[in-house]
Amino acid sequence: MKKLLIFTVVVAFVGCSKTQSIQEYYVAKSEDLNFLVIDIPTSVLGINNEVLNQKEQAALDSFQKLNVLMFRKTAANADQFPEELKAILQIIDGEQFESLMTLNDRQFSGKLLLEGSVESPDEIVFFGSASDKGFLLARLIGSKMRVEKAIVLAKALERQGVLENTVEVLDQML
Repeated sequence: MKKLLIFTVVVAFVGCSKTQSIQEYYVAKSEDLNFLVIDIPTSVLGINNEVLNQKEQAALDSFQKLNVLMFRKTAANADQFPEELKAILQIIDGEQFESLMTLNDRQFSGKLLLEGSVESPDEIVFFGSASDKGFLLARLIGSKMRVEKAIVLAKALERQGVLENTVEVLDQML
C-alpha cells in the first residue's frame, strides 16, 4: 500500500510538471475564435520558383504543407496576447526544441526549431511574431524531411519576402 501511494504521488508530480506539447496546444486552441488553424500547401506560399536554385527547389519539394496556428491580435483580445505568447514560448523554448535559425523581416521576427535529431527530425517548427499583429506557429509537414532542407527553405522564404506576404494574406483572410 505504501509503494502504491508513493507511486501515485510521483506520477502526479511528474504529470503536473510536464510542459504542454505543440500538438496539445494546437488541439486546445482549435476551438478558440482568436486562433486560426489551417493547413497551407507550400504551392500557395507565393514563392517564385523561377528564382530558386536547384538546392532551394529540392528543399521546397520535400515539404508538402505547413500546419499553421495563428493568433491574430485585435483590440478585443489584446489582453490575451501576452498570455498566449508566454504559453507558446514556454513550449518552444523548452529542452525538447533546438533553435536552428533566427529570421527577421521588416514586420516579423522568428525562429526555426527542431525537435529530435538533425539526421532524423521528429518535427521542424517555425515560430514568428509581430507585437502589433500576433504570432504564427507553423509545423513543416513533408516526406524525407531534413534539417538542412528546412534551413535552405527558410532562407529562400526570407530572401523573397514570403514571410511578409504570408502575414498580409492571412491578415486579409481574417
